[in-house]
Amino acid sequence: MKTTLKRTVNGKERYYVLELIGNLFNEYLVIRTYGAYTNSKPTRVISEMYPTLIKAKEAMETILHEKQKRGYAYAQQ
Repeated sequence: MKTTLKRTVNGKERYYVLELIGNLFNEYLVIRTYGAYTNSKPTRVISEMYPTLIKAKEAMETILHEKQKRGYAYAQQ
């Protein structure tokens, strides 16, 4: 599952991508990648491991809610 959010700050468009990936050991990885579209590389990539799919989805929902409060909206795909 991949979700992309974006917002404009001081005329610059910023993005925030959340990805949920399962591994072979029934653990789930939530990867957060963010930065500005003008940069060639992301500002930062954060990976967090969760023991269950439910916990990983809860973490993603929490992050999405926080980002929406900061002005991010779903990007048009």
